[in-house]
Amino acid sequence: MVHAAIFDMDGILFDTERLCCDAWRAVSSEEGYVMDDSLFFSCVGRNNRDTRDIVMATLGEGFPYERFNVRAREWMRSRMEESGPPEKPGVRTILQYFSDKSVPVALATSTGEKSARWMIERAGLSRFFTAYAFGSEVERGKPEPDIFLLANSRLGGFLPSNCAVFEDSPAGLKAGSQAGMRTVFVPDMIASGPETAPFVWKQIESLEEAAFPSFYDDM
Repeated sequence: MVHAAIFDMDGILFDTERLCCDAWRAVSSEEGYVMDDSLFFSCVGRNNRDTRDIVMATLGEGFPYERFNVRAREWMRSRMEESGPPEKPGVRTILQYFSDKSVPVALATSTGEKSARWMIERAGLSRFFTAYAFGSEVERGKPEPDIFLLANSRLGGFLPSNCAVFEDSPAGLKAGSQAGMRTVFVPDMIASGPETAPFVWKQIESLEEAAFPSFYDDM
């Protein structure tokens, strides 16, 4: 039986990873750099600190990461201002399911608190979340389990094996698994592979598939 649910945000609730990839392409080009998509994929699910380290190691210490990061976020924000963050299929269905079942829900995202709260509020989803955990609040980002353990503690400290974690990145899946939680893989831009399999409890194509009691029978 599921006692708590924890959601990643980008690629799970919102189709923002594609938007972010487009922003990286556009802004890096304007800065005079060629940024391969594989670099973006290697950063999916990571917090800003770890992302910076990966980017700088690849592009060199001369890369203006801080300016690039600010401009990329502004590029994304400008495209979400009018119509809000693009929601993934089944978001409202599964959040309403947990609400109807009185299952508390937390957000655990590597995205910065200000941006993440803006997106959740802009989408009108705030009422579904009991707790939040942000990448800047933990010393170790995904794939370490810290952010999920923090989210669970803020929900009340449920037995980890009774917590379902919804993730789309290898780093997030490993983090949830290492936290002792049941990880649900919802592929977005990164397909499943042998390196992902050990950290996946169940895999679905849409969040709607997990909005049924029978989905959690073997927890």
